[in-house]
Formats: sequence, C-alpha cells, structure tokens
Amino acid sequence: MDLFVINRYRDTEDELNLKEQESKNLEKLKKTIEERKKSNRDDQKSGYHQDKITETKDNQLQSSNSVTVVDEQCSQTVLVSQDVNVCEERKNIEKPEFKVLGGKDFEKKAKVQRILPYWLSHPFSISTNLQKLSSTVEDLTWLDPSLRSMLLSEGVTHLFPVQEKVIPFILKQHTIQQPFWPHDICVSAPTGSGKTLAFVLPIVQILKNDIGHHIRALIVLPVQELASQVAKVFKKYTLKTRLKVALLSGSTPLHQEQPQIVRHTESMGWNSEADIVVCTAGRLVEHIQNTDGFSLKHLKFLVIDEADRIMDHIQNDWLYHMDRHIKLENELMTGKIPTLSWHNLSEQKAPPHKLLFSATLSQDPEKLEQWGLFQPRLFSAVAVDDFEDEDNIRKYTTPEELTEHIVLCNSENKPIVLYYFLINKKWDKVLCFTNSAQSAHRLAILLNIWGNGLLKVAELSAALDRASRETVLRKFTQSEINVLIGTDALARGIDIPDCNYVISYDPPRNIKTYIHRVGRTGRAGRLGNAVTILLQNQITSFMDVMKFGGKKNLPQIEIPTEVIESVLESYQRAIQETKDQIHDENNSKVQKSIGVKRGFNPQKRKLSI
Repeated sequence: MDLFVINRYRDTEDELNLKEQESKNLEKLKKTIEERKKSNRDDQKSGYHQDKITETKDNQLQSSNSVTVVDEQCSQTVLVSQDVNVCEERKNIEKPEFKVLGGKDFEKKAKVQRILPYWLSHPFSISTNLQKLSSTVEDLTWLDPSLRSMLLSEGVTHLFPVQEKVIPFILKQHTIQQPFWPHDICVSAPTGSGKTLAFVLPIVQILKNDIGHHIRALIVLPVQELASQVAKVFKKYTLKTRLKVALLSGSTPLHQEQPQIVRHTESMGWNSEADIVVCTAGRLVEHIQNTDGFSLKHLKFLVIDEADRIMDHIQNDWLYHMDRHIKLENELMTGKIPTLSWHNLSEQKAPPHKLLFSATLSQDPEKLEQWGLFQPRLFSAVAVDDFEDEDNIRKYTTPEELTEHIVLCNSENKPIVLYYFLINKKWDKVLCFTNSAQSAHRLAILLNIWGNGLLKVAELSAALDRASRETVLRKFTQSEINVLIGTDALARGIDIPDCNYVISYDPPRNIKTYIHRVGRTGRAGRLGNAVTILLQNQITSFMDVMKFGGKKNLPQIEIPTEVIESVLESYQRAIQETKDQIHDENNSKVQKSIGVKRGFNPQKRKLSI
C-alpha cells in the first residue's frame, strides 16, 4: 500500500518540495487504483478470478514499497496512509460467502389462493331487490291451499326472493325416499328479506298431516324477544291445523313451561303436548336436563335462526347436549346397534334436517364444521362472482331500498347533529343506537328536555325488564313514541314495523353489528335511511369495518354551521337541566338504598342463661 510521508519539522522551502512530491505520489496512487480496477473487470470476464487475486496481492506489496522517501536529512518521519477505495476493492475480491440467517422472513410471501368447498363457492343466488317481485301467491301450486289463503288474508300477495328459492327446495327434499336424506341448508340474506316465513311455511306444510303429537320441529334463537316473535308467526300459520306450538324462552319459570310440552298419564306414560318448540339455547338445555318425559327422538327439523350469533356464543354447549340426547333416545328405542344390511340401512332414521338462517352467516368452513351439516347447500344474496375472490369472502349485503350516509362532527356537537335530524329535518319513527345503556339513558333525558314537547323519546336497553321493553315497542309501533334510543340488544332480528330511520349515535364495533343495526329499516321492500355519526378519530376504523364487510365508502351529509350556532344557547340550557335531573336520580337511588338498609332490623338472638 502506498504511503504518504508527513514531515513534522521542515523549513518553508522543504515544505513546498514535500507538497509537490506528495501530489505526485497521489497521482501515482490513483493511476495504480484505476489500473487495478480495470484488471479486475477483465479477470471477471475471462474467468480467471482466483489467479488474479494472488497477482493483485503482489502488486499491492510492490506498490507499498514504491514510496520514495523525501528529504533524507529528516531523521524522524511518520508514515501514515490509508486508501478507502483500495480497502473496498479488497473486500469485493475476498468477500466470503456466508449464509444470511432470517433473510427470507423479510421477503414478500406468495399469496395462497383460498379454496372453498364446492357448496360454499357455488351457492344458489338470491336477489336483494324487493321491489320487483314475480312469484305471486295465487300461482304457487306447490304451496298448500290453506297456507296460500292465510298469506292472502295477511296481505301477502308475492313471495320475496329468499322465500321463492328456499321453500320449494325444502319441500322437495322431503319427498326423497329412504335411504336418502335431505340436504341441510344455510341461508344468508339481508335483514327484513322474509327469512322467517322461509322456514315457517314449509315446516307447517310438511308436519300438518302427521298423526299424534311429538316434538318434530325445534327452532333455536339467541334471545327471548326473537323467540317470542317467531313463536307468534308459527301460531298464526298453525291456527287451522292440529299442530301445537310451545315457547320456551326463560320469560316464565321452568315449572310453568313443563306442562306446555309434556303430560303424564297412567295408561300411556309421558306424552308430548307440542309439535313445534321455539326456544332459546340456554332454556333448551335446562329442559333436556330437568324435564321428565322431554323427548326429541321424533325430531324432523332443527332450525337455527341468527346462526352466527349462536355460533359465537354457544350457551351451555346446547348442540352437544341435544345430539347426545337424541342419540341416547334412539339407542333406548332400538336396544342394540343394528347389523349392517340393506334393510337396516333403508329403515335407518334420518337425522334432523338442519336449516341455518342469518343476515351475517359466516362462510368460514371451520366454523360451519361444528354444526355437522349433511351435504349442505348455500343460499346467499352475495353475488356468485364474489365467492371467487378471497377479499369478498366476508361480504355482507343490505337491502337495495336502504340508503346509507355518514356525518362528521366533533364530540360536543353530536347531540346537535341528532337534534338537527329530528327537529329541522322532521324525521319520524327513528331508531337511535348507542354503545351503552348509560349513554342511551342520558341521551333520552336530554332530548325530552330539549325537545320541550316536540319529541316523544323513550329508551330501550337490556337494563329494562322484558315487560317494559314490550310496552315501549308497542308504543313505538302505535306512534305514541317517535324516537327510540337503545343499545345493540335491539339490533338483532327484532321486527319493528314502520321504522323509517336508523341513526348510529355511536359507531358500531364491527361489521355484523352495523348490518343488524341498519337492517331495522328498509325491511320487506320499504324504503329506509341509515346515518352513522362519526368523530374525526373514528373515520379510519369505521372505514376499515366497512371494507371488511365488502362495502364501499358511504356518502357524507354536511351539517350547516349556522344551524349549529343557532341552537347552542338552548343546547347549553338543556345540558344543565339534564345534569341536574341525573344528579337527582342518583341521589334518590342513594337515599332509597340507605332507607332499605336502615329498615332491615334483624331480631337479636336472646342469650339463654
């Protein structure tokens, strides 16, 4: 390696000579480096890389000895030099080949194409347009005349698309002779599209001519309100039949429900009193474990409504208990395991025909596996083409008659935005959703005070008992209440007639909650409007929720600034009165609690002497 000579003690003339010599040496070094680089490039092309490494090392050694010592009179010299380019060149020549650990972790992975089972990737398509209906009730030759007349008396002249597709499929499956079993079905359609009648009508038509009373149809729902609603529909369409419908929802004590489903006689033992049982999952397990004579061995239909919610929250593992109960009943009836023969195969009883319904039914095969479906078929409102794309596998649909918007504001102006829609826009029959019962209570008090008689506002949440919730819903239906503020307990499947608007005062936590919220309006072909109020820091998360459900960006409604400024004074007064009323309520609760404690005067035990 070439070195520069630096002399510490020199006269001025000697220093000038030294600088000239150093410049010459520098030029010589640059020339040597360029020659070396050129030589290396030529060697790489010709394939003699290893030989040239040795030659390059010799050149470097000769070059390092080629420095001419300037000024022999100087007795002390310090030789210091390094050339960065030469070092880099040496690194390139002698670079060892080491394996880099973890290098592939940062590489972009190839996207694996998701492959769904055939029945999930090729569903029967259901239209979401409820305005153009082509299937008239009078022309339905495959439907029982008594059911047709019942539909016409209820004002139903056309079947909705989901009913037109699902009902004839179920009826046809039960015309198949043994040993073939009917295909289980999964139905995913928007809220308010008529899914309840899609399983009520075929079950009633198939069971109406059966002899004797046995539990042949079991409808499982997640909450009491839904169970009560479905039971009313069954009772309406079984009026002219011998079928009996029982409701087991937990709204009444267990011992009062038991006589509705079983009866004991001296001659016949235990007899069933119901043909169709509508129940919640938790109450079903209670009857299986505690009700003598309760039997499901004659079960033909198992309907799971709001299947995704029951799937996520399996109460008391009801499906396991029900399957185990049916298996034990069949073993007791036969007494032994039958031998493998054509006769036994043809006479083997088919398992219950499972019908799953939901507006947000999961298409995840792993989740659907737990239901134990037999050769299932899927009826979906999602376009068939969307099932080929993994990004749309979780896409959910809403009715075409529903209009959706968002509103952006700050937290202080949220009540003003709601007040603007109710007073300035004169929205009536409004359903407003919050994320907590406490928020619903405060908002209901504020609007009643602020409205000053112009608004009739009530709250509806899980904090109220069932009787109070039914009373509030009845008043809302009869227009005695025009604004209903509730939590998401109200969002699941409950049919609220003539709900014109849905306002999400607090944004939904996930896409399923959003679908069920906005599904309270725009039902059965009627027009509906849904608005979500968002803060600036909530926009991104809400858009991610919409994207996850396959929905595009929603249009925005602008609130005029002058409208907000015009109500600020009355808003401040209403806020203060609301705080005072809530404070009085809290004090009243405290005083009541104190009074209860003081009134509790347990008798002191007398000490015996």
